[in-house]
Amino acid sequence: MKIYDVEIPPDLEIPELDEKSRAEIDALHDEIARDRAERKRQVEMSPYKDWGETRTPASAPPSSSAAPSINIEALRELPLRVRAIFAYVLRDHVTR
Repeated sequence: MKIYDVEIPPDLEIPELDEKSRAEIDALHDEIARDRAERKRQVEMSPYKDWGETRTPASAPPSSSAAPSINIEALRELPLRVRAIFAYVLRDHVTR
């Protein structure tokens, strides 16, 4: 298994996440996407939208495209459930 092209050692157990937790994470992700779309819609409808540069919200994704580093030793210290959540949240960046 690799996360962001960092090889995860075979002795580092990362279990599958249970269905309920996956559903909760997916629901949270959907809610965040809806909130961002609503904020964008509100900005577009604002009478002040053309007044210059708007401020960047703290929740905006980082502008750099560099992949984050993965600290294997830090992963080892995490409880199994947290490792499972970590792998599920980053599932688009996991290769097996």
